[in-house]
Amino acid sequence: MPLPDGLLKSLLRAPTLASDDVTRRAQLLYRLLGAMAGLAVLGTVSALFETRNDWRVTAFFYGVVGVWLLGMAFLVRRGRVVLAAWILSVLFWLLIALVTVLFGGMRGGAAAAFTVSILLLGAVVSGRAAIFMALVSCVWCALIAWLERSGRLPTPLQPYSPVNAWGGIAVTLLLTSVLLRTSIESLEQMHARATQAARERDEALRRSIQGQKMELVGNLTSGIAHDLNNLLTVMRNVSELLRAELPAPGSDVTGLLDDLNDATSRAALMTSQLLTFGRGSAQGAELLDLGAAVRDLERMLPRLLGASVTVDVDAPVGGTVKVSRAAIEQVLLNLALNAKEAMPSGGRLRISVQVEDERVLLLTEDTGLGMDAVTRERAFEPFFTTKASGTGLGLATVHELVTQFGGSVTLRSAPGQGTRFEIAFPREQQLPLPVESGPPESARAPGPTPRLLLVEDDQLVRRSLARWLGAEGFEVLAVADGEEALSVLASATEIACVVSDIAMPRVDGEALARALIETRPGLPLVLMSGNRSPDGALVGSATRAFVPKPLTQHELRLAITRVMKAAHEASAAPGRVAGSLFGHPHQR
Repeated sequence: MPLPDGLLKSLLRAPTLASDDVTRRAQLLYRLLGAMAGLAVLGTVSALFETRNDWRVTAFFYGVVGVWLLGMAFLVRRGRVVLAAWILSVLFWLLIALVTVLFGGMRGGAAAAFTVSILLLGAVVSGRAAIFMALVSCVWCALIAWLERSGRLPTPLQPYSPVNAWGGIAVTLLLTSVLLRTSIESLEQMHARATQAARERDEALRRSIQGQKMELVGNLTSGIAHDLNNLLTVMRNVSELLRAELPAPGSDVTGLLDDLNDATSRAALMTSQLLTFGRGSAQGAELLDLGAAVRDLERMLPRLLGASVTVDVDAPVGGTVKVSRAAIEQVLLNLALNAKEAMPSGGRLRISVQVEDERVLLLTEDTGLGMDAVTRERAFEPFFTTKASGTGLGLATVHELVTQFGGSVTLRSAPGQGTRFEIAFPREQQLPLPVESGPPESARAPGPTPRLLLVEDDQLVRRSLARWLGAEGFEVLAVADGEEALSVLASATEIACVVSDIAMPRVDGEALARALIETRPGLPLVLMSGNRSPDGALVGSATRAFVPKPLTQHELRLAITRVMKAAHEASAAPGRVAGSLFGHPHQR
């Protein structure tokens, strides 16, 4: 009964294969062809030892086999692997079928050679093709058995020979073993590739989940950090105002204010860690003397680490790097707190700066417990911590900040031998700008009291900063958002500087800055934010600056002083009317 056309097409259709699958099947066929060629030579030699064999029949038989094998190798080389497998299997099957007719039926194990065709199709083409060939083989063997039993087979070309029987069985067994071995190797390779692909998929999934987690952390902490840094700004403001009112600097209240400042710094550090790692952004880079920046923190570290930890600082000048001062402070505080946790019974922390030709090194060495190999391997991994109450963000933040500014971090540690961090930044040849300690008179606008426009949506922060700036000798106009600020600027005269938050309803700080660049480009502007940095173009001028929250009185005063001084110098330049930058645009 003929097979349906659909079944024939599905059996004979070559599957779509990937390049690595084609290579695997081609290698299998090459091995099989090589084995069959070797067996053909062995069969020729063994057949010649049988005196009853006709050497002409033997030569013709194995000559046809050789040409057939060369043709299959040519097809495989041309990439027609599945077609070669079908032709090889079908011709081998027809050859064995012819042997069963011309050489005495099922004698000599000839029928077992059908197994080679079945295994070949199963290994190279598909299991469905192997089942098809097995069914055809069963039908053919049944037909030969019936013909042999009924005496209807033609007379054998030569009588039964034990050598020929051995040869048929040997060929079948050897080809079957080659096919099985090659198939098993192929399956092992496929399993190894599948395992590797699964590992890569799992790693990609882990990274995706980690990225989603960090995005969630960034989104959550961005809003929280804005409010928290506003509150910390108020706390710092009140602390500094109270300190200024104290009659005796050495009183007990001074110690309480120091503790308040330390707690505020720790809270600000934690918020900055979450923002840095959640948002992946750092403050703008500036030319900075790394040694001077480290020495600025030298007095804070003993209070932060406690009396049980001795801090040695060796930070010479001359190592200029291009980084953010806030980032360096955060990196150093994180490393110091990490060292303190590693020295529960006390110890020594050495911080040093080394200036080389092409780079500047920041080194920290502690005498703590040290890390084992597993901890070292995961030390910079986000959320990994060996402490019961740790966040797992300290060293991850260090690595994130350092790499953002083109630096590198090296960790050396061993159990009981302490920990050494080596942070390297590219050295800059330019020198940093000198830092001014107070507002010079030349920075003030004409008039007895400079007028500032304070733009802050949080009422508590607005009231606190207004009080703070008033104590600094400024007249303060305070509004709640950028829309009110633009309205004030349209009518008020002699505004010396605008101090504005960034995140505000209606018109935010960045929109206000763009409006000022368009209408009053020379007006000094200081932007503030507790959760993000402004667009670099908005603070890329000498008359515009950015101060991150929680800010200190010194930081804000220094920023206002710098932009007002730049504006005043620009207004006093030849060809400009002095003081015109501080007036209403229609008065210029």
